[in-house]
Amino acid sequence: MGTDGISVGIVGGGIGGLSAALSLLRAGFDVQVYEQAATLSEVGAGVQVSPNASRILHRLGLAAELARTGVRPVALHQRRWADGRTLLRAPLGAPMEAAFGYPYYHLHRADLLAALARAVPADRLHLGHRLTGLTEHGNSVTARFAGGARAECDVLVGADGIHSTVRRELFGAEAPRFTGCVAYRGLVPAHRLRHLDLEVSGQVWMGPGRHFVHYFVSGRRLVNVVAVLERDAWTRESWTDRGDLGEALAAYADWHPQVRAILSAVDETYVWALFDRAPLPRWSVGRDASVVDL
Repeated sequence: MGTDGISVGIVGGGIGGLSAALSLLRAGFDVQVYEQAATLSEVGAGVQVSPNASRILHRLGLAAELARTGVRPVALHQRRWADGRTLLRAPLGAPMEAAFGYPYYHLHRADLLAALARAVPADRLHLGHRLTGLTEHGNSVTARFAGGARAECDVLVGADGIHSTVRRELFGAEAPRFTGCVAYRGLVPAHRLRHLDLEVSGQVWMGPGRHFVHYFVSGRRLVNVVAVLERDAWTRESWTDRGDLGEALAAYADWHPQVRAILSAVDETYVWALFDRAPLPRWSVGRDASVVDL
């Protein structure tokens, strides 16, 4: 079936929604993106992009942007929590690119989102559109937004995050399962850690009941920090709750000096619980589809 004249509405202007929009535009579809926020922004955090994803981003025309803001780690390095002894070291960098044809990147989520947003034509992106409901008419779908705005399209794609309105409309309410882990995340200006002479790698420190991750992002100007702790219970699923840095520091008080030095350099932290969801029995209903956003 040809793409001429087929309109696609995408609900959600995050990494997944904008990537889908660019891909569909390049395939010839008429695409409009609807994002509830008034401005595009991301909570400061890192994301690891392996070659299966970077090849898509390169094909979407983002190779130069990724080269400018992305970091190509030389290795994944797992270390023991107390003494720093190597538990596992896997090469990335040049060997990874030689094997798969595309780079492995460490990226700041905001840098990736900004690159995607710049690539989407401005008239295709509609901010301040919070979806409140949708109706399928057989040959089309009507999306309704807060404030009374409406949009009609041939196909509607939901890329609206963990609290997806599209998914709820299609499949009803869900009950996410707490995995027993929470993550404290933060960013540190790299110059504050210059005395540690950190390798440009993804380092994962493994210890009892917790682990600690750090790697460079934003052209090596920032160090992304993730401290993951086990917890018995958690009730709220959010990416924007402020964390108590004192709690995180106390949890790693007896860990290796490098871990403590990095965590002590964090000014503010966000904390979110890691939840799991049962696989959906299907991903679409009629002309509506729910996709995973990042």
